[in-house]
Amino acid sequence: RKEMPKSNVQEQVRVCEMAAYFTHCNLQPVHQVLTLRTALNLFFKLKNYKTAGSFARRLLELGPKPDVAQQTRKILQACDKNPTDEHKINYDEHNPFDICAASFVPIYKGSECVSSPLSGAKYLPEFKGEVC
Repeated sequence: RKEMPKSNVQEQVRVCEMAAYFTHCNLQPVHQVLTLRTALNLFFKLKNYKTAGSFARRLLELGPKPDVAQQTRKILQACDKNPTDEHKINYDEHNPFDICAASFVPIYKGSECVSSPLSGAKYLPEFKGEVC
């Protein structure tokens, strides 16, 4: 995510998507705080206030340090004043998903996918039969 180019809006949207997916990894709380802060800041800068607000709420539920909590509450207040998303993001926080190991896009629960017999990684059907 860090090494991806950010020269245009399309690339910035993709960086935000990757950050959002990472917030759903099963991490220790201290690391989860870092992923949520990153996603929160990226979405806020992209003016996706509704999604940024949901990251802020998840972050506050983890009980971060007081200075982080204070900054997060300020961002949450700004997001609640204008709860809209300016850009369409391929991310649904309420629908469980796996990440395609080839294209790094979500495979939502109930969608068709192919699993690797060796690693158990999930892939979109378009990658069936390909060697990774």
